[in-house]
Amino acid sequence: MDDFNTIRLKKKVIEKFKEYSKNTSPSYSETLDYMIAFFEDTGLSPYDTMHNPILSYTRALSKRTKAVTDILRNIEKTQLIPTREMLESLFKEVEKEEPIYIERTWEEIEASKTETEKLLDSYSKELEKNRNELYEVKNEFSYLLNELSYIKSTFGKSYYKLDMSKEKIEKLKSNFL
Repeated sequence: MDDFNTIRLKKKVIEKFKEYSKNTSPSYSETLDYMIAFFEDTGLSPYDTMHNPILSYTRALSKRTKAVTDILRNIEKTQLIPTREMLESLFKEVEKEEPIYIERTWEEIEASKTETEKLLDSYSKELEKNRNELYEVKNEFSYLLNELSYIKSTFGKSYYKLDMSKEKIEKLKSNFL
């Protein structure tokens, strides 16, 4: 357990400190420890902040900002610029070649395809066919749902009624079966 000592303070200061401590931490020791750590970490002085807190905080921030910019400039000079120059020199040495166009017939293209490419072509054709069929089924089903009407019965169960002619129903059956 920590040793406790006493400090003599004015009653007015103690009341202010107790009120402040209630809002910040569970104990007076922690509050005072946090306050001291804040002043040590930021390099601020309580006397400076009493006169012009924004100015003293701005000075501390400008020192840190200057240090960060110095680090970034050093990284740029030592790493980024040399790397960029090296990449540019590599791209300058590459000669641009004109593409060679070869005219081929459709049969030559088909003959030059590998077995995998042929399989992919057949699968993609089948997939497109299935997608078209699905689209048609969805449209027919949507049409069918639009023809339904809900009949609320006073006696017995309520039900759905399909308002469609016999010919249309036979046509739908023939499409699906």
